[in-house]
Amino acid sequence: METKNLTTESSLKIIAETMERSRMTIAKNSGRPLILWGCLVAVTSVIIYFLWSKTGSPVWNLLWFAMSIIGFICTIFMSKNGEKAPKNEVSRILGKTWMWFGIFTTGFYLMIWVAYFIMRACNPEASIHVDLTLVITLMMGLCGVISGVVMKMNSVVACLVIATAISVVIALVVNGPAQILVFAVLGVLGLVVPGLILQGKARNNQPEA
Repeated sequence: METKNLTTESSLKIIAETMERSRMTIAKNSGRPLILWGCLVAVTSVIIYFLWSKTGSPVWNLLWFAMSIIGFICTIFMSKNGEKAPKNEVSRILGKTWMWFGIFTTGFYLMIWVAYFIMRACNPEASIHVDLTLVITLMMGLCGVISGVVMKMNSVVACLVIATAISVVIALVVNGPAQILVFAVLGVLGLVVPGLILQGKARNNQPEA
């Protein structure tokens, strides 16, 4: 009976250690993409702000699509050359969370244009105004918080909450080309910093309380 209990305890310990190693590997693999995308978002927002301010045309926002293509190519390259993350419920939730963020963001942008053309067809003088920056900021912040909660990284959740709060306030106060700089703030505080934290936790192999 005593041997059986020891065997059960050992099995549970092995399972717990395996799950923790998997979580740390996922955290490490999630950290690098967050740093990559954070840098891309911050740099792209500064470039768009500069070009928009100089030309007075918001058409430069199309550079976000170019950034997305570059980001996906770099992410695929990183995944092929990095440590393979274990396939489990945590990795699936994280993958689907950010996948749907991309789908909803792109879909929302396209729906705005569809609505605009429909309104213009009915009334040539009609206009439509949607604070796209504010909406995307909230969605990105929510996805980041979900990722931090799933990986049990309280510091990451705190970073995302603070970054989202600051970005939302700026988005509500600032108008015009300068509003695009919200994504520079969110990219650095909400993506790069959490990515560095995940990398540090994974290297030190120190679970967060």
